[in-house]
Amino acid sequence: MTSRPSYKQRLAKKAERQREYRKHMKDKRRPSRDDIAVAYFHWLVKWTTRKGGWKTFYGSLEKETDHLVERGFDRNQTEDAIETLVDKIKSGWEFQRKPDFENTANE
Repeated sequence: MTSRPSYKQRLAKKAERQREYRKHMKDKRRPSRDDIAVAYFHWLVKWTTRKGGWKTFYGSLEKETDHLVERGFDRNQTEDAIETLVDKIKSGWEFQRKPDFENTANE
């Protein structure tokens, strides 16, 4: 009968699987849910800045804030974080590019 691997061994194996998974996703050039969310939010703020419609935009952000508060986040901190991000994007801030993809787009 073999003994169960130690906790440290299980953690090490889990970490290795996660590294392999991340490498696999990077090799496939598959965006994560966070990549998609960041790109969409950035696009939405830029689009709203060009086209207007801030009333609708902030109406939808109120619903998102409610959702985040339900998940345990502080309402004031959530509103401040969103407002800070919107202000940064409106003033020209670009989200961080992934340098790993810079020179491989045409390969």
